[in-house]
Amino acid sequence: MLLRTIFASCLLTGLAACVSSAPPPASTTPGVCSLPPDSPIQGHHISSELQQKAQQLSGANVVRVIRPGQTITPEPNAARLNLQLDAHDVVVRAYCG
Repeated sequence: MLLRTIFASCLLTGLAACVSSAPPPASTTPGVCSLPPDSPIQGHHISSELQQKAQQLSGANVVRVIRPGQTITPEPNAARLNLQLDAHDVVVRAYCG
């Protein structure tokens, strides 16, 4: 009976270790941009403070400000937050990539 109890304890401990070692979700991975859908960034005038707030909210390593008519490189970057502005420097779109 003692042998069964020890075996069962070892088995449950092993299973618990497998469950708890799962990697974190992608949205909490450091440096990977993940902006919440209800972010308060859109509709505000661009400033260095807003850029810092957006970077903190998204977890991105890089923030790129895109002005109307500006040429940008199309390569995706999971660590980048893009802030697209209108002619009055108001953020009209905030997206990762």
